[in-house]
Amino acid sequence: IMDILAKVATRSLVIIVSHDKELTEKYADQIVEMEDGKINDVRYIIRHEHENYIPIEKTFYSQKHPQIPAKFLFKHTINGLKERKWRTSICNFVTSLGLIGVGLATSLSTAISTNIKDAYSSIIDQSKIIVSLKDDNSIYRQYSASYYEAYELKEKYPEHIVDIGCNYICDFEYFFKNRNVITLADASYYVPIEGISARNINDFQWLDLSYPTIYPSRPETLLDDEVVLGLTFNMIQEVCYGLKIERTITSLSNYLLTHDLRMFFDLANIDWQYDDQQLFTVKGFTLTNSPCIYHYNHMWNEVMYETNMRFPSSDSLNEQDYYPWTMKKVYYFQVHNVDKFLEMALFNNEFDPFILEIANKNYYPVLYSETKTSEIKRILFFANTLDIIRPKFYDFFRTIDEELEKPLYGTAGGYSIYPTSLMMGFSKYMYFSFDQTELDKTIDFNTTVTQESNESIVLPDKVKIGHFSQSMNGGVNFEVIDETKINGMLPTDLNDIVISSELLFSLTGSYDFPNSPLHIAVTVEERRLSNGTIRKSYETISLNVCGLVDSPNLAIYHYSHWPIVFFQSKCGVSAYELGINTVAMNLKNEKKTEETIAKLSKAFPKYIISNPMADINKSVDEVCTYIEIALAAFSAIAVMISTLILTVCSYLHILESKKEIGLSRCIGLSKKEGKKFLYSHSIIMCFLSFLMASVELFVMNIFICYVIGTEMGSGFTFVFNPLSLVFMFLLAFSISIISSLLMANKIGKISPLEALKV
Repeated sequence: IMDILAKVATRSLVIIVSHDKELTEKYADQIVEMEDGKINDVRYIIRHEHENYIPIEKTFYSQKHPQIPAKFLFKHTINGLKERKWRTSICNFVTSLGLIGVGLATSLSTAISTNIKDAYSSIIDQSKIIVSLKDDNSIYRQYSASYYEAYELKEKYPEHIVDIGCNYICDFEYFFKNRNVITLADASYYVPIEGISARNINDFQWLDLSYPTIYPSRPETLLDDEVVLGLTFNMIQEVCYGLKIERTITSLSNYLLTHDLRMFFDLANIDWQYDDQQLFTVKGFTLTNSPCIYHYNHMWNEVMYETNMRFPSSDSLNEQDYYPWTMKKVYYFQVHNVDKFLEMALFNNEFDPFILEIANKNYYPVLYSETKTSEIKRILFFANTLDIIRPKFYDFFRTIDEELEKPLYGTAGGYSIYPTSLMMGFSKYMYFSFDQTELDKTIDFNTTVTQESNESIVLPDKVKIGHFSQSMNGGVNFEVIDETKINGMLPTDLNDIVISSELLFSLTGSYDFPNSPLHIAVTVEERRLSNGTIRKSYETISLNVCGLVDSPNLAIYHYSHWPIVFFQSKCGVSAYELGINTVAMNLKNEKKTEETIAKLSKAFPKYIISNPMADINKSVDEVCTYIEIALAAFSAIAVMISTLILTVCSYLHILESKKEIGLSRCIGLSKKEGKKFLYSHSIIMCFLSFLMASVELFVMNIFICYVIGTEMGSGFTFVFNPLSLVFMFLLAFSISIISSLLMANKIGKISPLEALKV
C-alpha cells in the first residue's frame, strides 16, 4: 500500500496519518509529529532514489495565526465601493461635512485673523504705541497773548522775529457804516478818494520792510500823522483832479515837493453817536495794484484806533463785549522765515503757552485775499486754550523707555491718527503725481463732486491719493524718516521730501531716481452747495524728491514736524486744527510692548496709551473663538450624523460581505480576522471623506481669504493652517473606529455555514 501511495505522490499531494514512526520515515518526504493537539516536530527527508514531479514548498511552522492579506482587503473594499457609487458618495459627502467643520474651526479662524491683522498692520505696526488724549476738554476760545509776552520772545529770538505788530479783527464797514472815506483836505471842495478806508489803517504795511519806488522820494522818518500811500493809477488821477493839477504821476510827485498834501479819514456811526475826522499828511506815494498805507511805526494802527480815535480794545476774539464798539485785537510777529520759525517754536517749551497762526484772509480779508500762504510772514500770537499733547512730552516718554523711536504726531487738520478705528492718514484729500498735466486734470475733475463720487474717486494711472479713508486701499501715507534707510540726501526744508520706491514705481513705472519734482494738490477748502454737490479748492505745491526708501508701501518721508508745519505754512491750515492730539511711536523690542504701556500709563494717567494692533488682535481672536465654537457645534452634530450614516453603511457592508466572512471562517481564520472586512471598509470610507473634506476646505479658504482681503482693501492673502488637516484626519480615524466598534459584534455572531448558504 505504501508503495502505491508513493507512486501517487509523484502526481498529487498525499497526506497520511499514522502511528508507525518507522514506516513514515521510510516513505514520507515531510513528517509532522503531534501530541495532544500540539505540533512537537517538523522534519524534511530528502530521498535521492526517485524524483518528485510536484514541487513541494518547504515552509517553517509559525505559531502565528493565519491572517487576511491587507492587499486583498483593500481590493475587496474598493470593488465593493465601486459597485455602490451613489451610496458611497452620499456617505462620504455627509462625513466630509462633519470633518470640514473641525477644519474650518481651525483654518478659518487663522485665515480671518491673519488677513485682518495683515490689513491693519500695513497701517499700524505690531509694536506701535499710541498716546492719545483721554478727555478733550478744549474750549474753542481765541485770546490774544499779551504784548509783554510777545516782547520777551522777540528779544530772546531776534534771529527769527523781526518785530511785533497788532491786528484788529473787526467789521470795519459796520463800525463806520455811515461814513468811512478818505478825503482831500486842501481842496476847495469836498473830494473823497475811493478805495481807502478805515480797514486800510489796520492793514497798513511796514515801510522799512517794503521797497517800492516812492515819489518824490523815500522819507527817512514818519510821524504818527504822516504816511506814505500806495495808490492805483485811477486813484492818482482822482487826487490830481482834486488838487487841480495835471493827472500824472510826475505832476503829483512835483506837487509833494512844494506842498503839504493833507488828507483826513472821515468816519461816522450814528447809532453810537460817533463822528470823527483824523487828519494826516501824505509824505509820499507809490504806484500799486491795490490801495494801501505805509508807515515806519509797527504799531501805527494801534495809535490810530486806540490813542487817536479812543476805541477800547479786547483780547477775547470770539466773545461778545459789553460795548459793541470794542475792537478785538491780537498781536503778531513779523518773522524772517515762517517755516524755520514754526519749526523752532513747535519744539520750544517757551512757546507751549501760545498758538501761532499764520495770518490769512480770515484775519485780513483784503490784504491777504489773493496772497499765497507761503508769501505771508505775519504770525498771529494767541494764548493757548487747547488741550493738546506737547511735542516735548516725547522726551518724557523716552525717559520711561529709551527704545521708543521717533514720534509721528497726529492732528485733526494735518495727519490724523484714529487708534480706536485703526485709521491713519492725511486729514485732507491729497493727490500726488510727477505729471503736472495729469494732476491738473484730476483737480479739475474733482473740483465739483457729488457725495457719492467724493467717496469713490477714480484716478489716472500717474496720480495717487492720500487720505485716512484710503489707508487700506492703496493710499499714500506719511512715515517718520529713518536716516539709515535713505538712498540719497536728507531733507533740509519743507520743500524736500523722501518717497518710497513703491510710490515712485506706481507713479512713473520705473525705479530710477526722479529728475522732476513731485507735485502735490491739497484740498484746502470744501463747500457744500445748495444742490447737494461739494465744491473743493486746492493748493498745489511742488516738492523736490531728495531721497528714496526701499519699501513696498506707498509713502512719503520727512521728520516728525513736517505734517504740522507743512500744512500750516504751505496749505494754510489753521493752527487750531494742528494741535497734537495723538502721538504714535514704534518700540524697537516688540516683546516689551505691554511692559512699556504699563509704565507709560502709570506715568501719564491723563492720556490713553495703547497698542491698537494688540487691541485689534484681541478683538479678532475673540471673534474667531466664537466662530470656532459655532463651527465646533456644527461639526459635533455633523459628526454624529455622519457616524450614524457610516454605521448604517458598515452594517450593509457586513450583509453584503457575509459570504466572504463565512468563507474566511471556514478555512480556519479567526473571528478577529473576519472583522477586518469591516475595519477596512470603515477606514477607507473615512479616508475618502477626509480627502473630499480637504479639497473642500482648501477651496473655501481661498474664497474666504479673497473676500476678506477685498473687503478690507488689503489685497488677497491665502492662509492655510496645516493643523486643520491633522485634526480632520484624527476625527476621520475616530469616526471609522467608532462605527466599526458599533458593528463588530455583528460579525462575531455570523455562522460560517449559514453565511455560505447565502
